[in-house]
Amino acid sequence: MKKHIFTLLPAAVALLLATACNPKGKTTTEVETQTEETADAVHSLPDYNYTDSLMQGSHKVIYAITSHPDDSLAIIVDEDGVKYKDNRFWLTIMKDDKTLFSRSFTKADFRSQLPQEFQKFGIMDGMRFDRAEEGKLYFNTCVSYPESDMSCPFILTIGPDGSYTIEPDTTSDEEDDEFPSI
Repeated sequence: MKKHIFTLLPAAVALLLATACNPKGKTTTEVETQTEETADAVHSLPDYNYTDSLMQGSHKVIYAITSHPDDSLAIIVDEDGVKYKDNRFWLTIMKDDKTLFSRSFTKADFRSQLPQEFQKFGIMDGMRFDRAEEGKLYFNTCVSYPESDMSCPFILTIGPDGSYTIEPDTTSDEEDDEFPSI
């Protein structure tokens, strides 16, 4: 499907000038069209890079979160036929200048805990630091429908030895229970 966008204002000015400057009253108007191929466009999130640090007891911890649309991952096509690139996130954690944790994550890492619809239509679209507690680091991450507020949130926990676990984040469900809608 092609969209045509007519540039009317320049065409109207050209018509006015042609009429005013043409002694015989003959007008010739050219209207430019811009063609935009949208049917085959693949949408993607911008690259993301974030680094921060914190003190965990007497240990300095630096974490870096980066992501970019990954061409090696399957293209997601939503119910309207709009195409999206899925993302790969990297989490690197340095503790006292030594690498504690370094790994990439994709939607496949959450697949066993995702509903079928999110496996098919969702993309991995976020990761952020949440808190440090009892030697562990907690990160929020989610798989979402592109350009929507429908998401499956998860908590990624990094242990003091560099081990990790991924669990569904049920805190939003608990918050909804605490504050019922009116």
